[in-house]
Amino acid sequence: MASFIVEHGLMNAEFVTSEKAVQVLREEHERGHVHGAYFKDIAGDRFFAICNCCSCCCFGIQAWNRFKTPIIASAGYVARINEECTSCGECEDICPFGAISLEGPAAVDEEVCMGCGVCESACEFSAIELELDPSKSGPLDIKRLVKEQSEGKQ
Repeated sequence: MASFIVEHGLMNAEFVTSEKAVQVLREEHERGHVHGAYFKDIAGDRFFAICNCCSCCCFGIQAWNRFKTPIIASAGYVARINEECTSCGECEDICPFGAISLEGPAAVDEEVCMGCGVCESACEFSAIELELDPSKSGPLDIKRLVKEQSEGKQ
């Protein structure tokens, strides 16, 4: 699937090195964008693309925020606010899923939080930490997927 998209010049797609992919992910994270991994049935249910989305443009995030349409999946984490919180509001403003409110002390709506980590990175007081949430699907194990791919498993 990826080869087809690159060869036909669709969506500005290109093959990149691992180093370039990590650089792009870091830069997009600093912009407050949410990383998404895509798997498609037409690609043999295999991983085929990474997207870095903002809530104003991403159909998946908008569908989740407006209608709770399960077009995206949780990262397997949930944000937790600790005692270092100053209630500055930065996390509430930047959360792409609207999971943080400041009605009183800052609080996370765990049902809405997708564990993307945007709030954690934006907090200059280190008052937000991501924790695994056993009630959500586990995080994507990209190293396992790469290993399975190299061993010829699907």
